Formats: sequence, structure tokens, C-alpha cells
Amino acid sequence: MNPVNWSKGFMRITDIYGRENEIDHQQKTDVIIYSQLPEVIKKGVSKTLHKRFKTLHIDLTKSTEQLRSEMNRSTRYQVNRAVRDNVKVEIIEIPSDIDIQSFGVFFNEFAKEKKIGSCNISKLISLRDKNQLVITRVTDENGRLLSSHGYSTDGVKACMIYSCSARLLDDSIDKSIIGRANRHLHWQDMMYFKDQGYQIYDFCGLTQEDNDEEKNIDYFKKGFGGEEVIEYKCYEAKSLLGTLVLYALSKRWKARSDFIQFNM
Repeated sequence: MNPVNWSKGFMRITDIYGRENEIDHQQKTDVIIYSQLPEVIKKGVSKTLHKRFKTLHIDLTKSTEQLRSEMNRSTRYQVNRAVRDNVKVEIIEIPSDIDIQSFGVFFNEFAKEKKIGSCNISKLISLRDKNQLVITRVTDENGRLLSSHGYSTDGVKACMIYSCSARLLDDSIDKSIIGRANRHLHWQDMMYFKDQGYQIYDFCGLTQEDNDEEKNIDYFKKGFGGEEVIEYKCYEAKSLLGTLVLYALSKRWKARSDFIQFNM
């Protein structure tokens, strides 16, 4: 995957996925984030912060029948049952600015209710401009949006960077229908990426903390089968602002089990 340059407030950020990628040093940035690493890199290098990252991979090289059989009974039932709910899945391979903005609005409403971070539109646009963004969504028979997912892609791995649903937003829709539709959307996404020749569907994160709500999300993800994988992330400061941000993050994350170290 090519380096992706985006911004958050005044901070310029460059994402690099995997260690084989090289950064364009002509591009000014405050922090480089190396993700999906099989091991810790830049050990002992100053102005770097290191974390471990647990995630769940679905092997898309397996047959459709095998992937279906590896889902737990409840997930398999709900994926099948959603078909009778007459939901409609849409795969947006090249999202327009309107698609991205609409996704951001839906996600941010969901994030506000969940009390989680908001969607970064700058990052999505940068991914789209490098042909590395796919957005998917599912609607009910009346056209109401039930769930939507955002993926960073590289032709080999599809990594789910955002996921949101109407479960907390619209009391007029049966929550069981939303839950089934969301599972159905995950399954249809997997089948789409499999048909496109991708090898890995990455749920992009499992909790490493003792948090009941996050464990429930993990249970949802693990219902699709897959393999737990440990990866690593390295944050490297490239400016004074970047250094100050990483120092602040190291203080915030120090007690977390996924924190490794910060090299000042």
C-alpha cells in the first residue's frame, strides 16, 4: 500500500502499511505511523512510540463453503436470515466526495452516541485519491441506511478502518434487523473482496483491555471465524509538534497493555 498523507487539526500524518513501503521524503509530515508490522521496528530510535496490536484475519483464499462453515451458528443464521429482510447491499469501489461526506456524517452520529473518535475525512479522501478506499453500505427495503463500513485496501488485504450502524440512531428500526443487516454486510464485503482476488479480510482490531463492551465487539467479530494475529505499530515524530504529540500519547497510553515504549 502506498503512503497515505492526511491531517488532523494542525498535525500532518503519514500512514505506511507494512515495512516494505518507502516514504517520499519530499512530503513534509509531523508523524509517520507504521502499521501492520510483523515485528517491532526502529528499536531504540529516538522520538518513536511503539505499540502492539491484536487483530482478526479472515483467510479469503479459503473456499466460500469453508468460510461459511467457520462462522459460528448464530452468525451464520443471522447472515442467512438478513436475506429475508430484503436488505440491499451497495459496494462503492471509487467513492465520490459526496459518498465520503455522507459516510462521515453517518459515522460521526454513531460515534457521538458511542463516545468514540470521529471519522477523519482527510484520511478517507487521501485513501480514495490513491485508489485505496472502498465504502460499503446496507439499506432496508424502504431505503433507510442500516450499516456502513469503510476499508483501506491494497489488492491483497482489506482492512476495516470504520464501521457504524443505525442501532443507536433510529429507534423506529428493529434493532434485530440492524444487527442481521450488519452481519450480512460483513459477509457480502468478504465475498466481494474474495472475488476481487484479495487474500485477507482484516477486522482491524481486537481489544487487549478488560472492557466488557469491547469484549462484546470482539465476540461479534469472532463469530465469523478467522485467526487472531499480533502486529505492531511504530509512531515516529518528524517535527517538534510530532514529538510533543507522541510524548502526550505516551503518558496517556502508558498503563495500557498494548503500550510497549516511548523513546525520547
